[in-house]
Amino acid sequence: MEKQRKEKESRDWLVALEKAGIERRYRDCTFEAMVARGIPSQVKSECMIAQHYAANVEENVKNGCGLAMLGPVGVMKTSMAVAIIQAGLKRGISGMFITMPSLLDTIFTLKDTSREELASFERRLRTVGILLLDDLGAEHTEGWVHTKIDAIVSERYNRMKPILITSNLLPNQMEKTYTARVFDRIKSTSDLILFDGKSLRRARSA
Repeated sequence: MEKQRKEKESRDWLVALEKAGIERRYRDCTFEAMVARGIPSQVKSECMIAQHYAANVEENVKNGCGLAMLGPVGVMKTSMAVAIIQAGLKRGISGMFITMPSLLDTIFTLKDTSREELASFERRLRTVGILLLDDLGAEHTEGWVHTKIDAIVSERYNRMKPILITSNLLPNQMEKTYTARVFDRIKSTSDLILFDGKSLRRARSA
């Protein structure tokens, strides 16, 4: 009976991760797993800030406080952001992880195929407990794209819903890329973590 209960809990957890957009590569991205593997010294201080946010995730969500993680590629920004979503899921807070190219591709596709599904998708962007916009700045630069990002940020700002952001852009680059209103709202509702250093990813050995 205990084995069946654990198997059901495991299946339910996988369903919750899939619904949140957390695919196989990121399923072991929890702070517990990171600590067990050993957090690289290069990002220890940044990880402590992210862990503190996760430890207080309920209060942060209630207050509409997000987190903007900016810096070069390969420094665990996405891994830490996903770990925060998983911490939220464990406390019953809904989450959604989506890369910017995927978000815009989904909107573009649904616009031509299903207005109903598009409305449902955009409603989820506005209302989900924690929204992670991964790789902000990697999207296309057409005017309608920035208008859509403006709308998402503004809607969640008005609803006091937090956004987690990862980006390779630095603050001054973010200001030049998006409207003053977008960046101002991100700054006013999100704690900022600036990453530095070389990529921690390792090439596969031959």
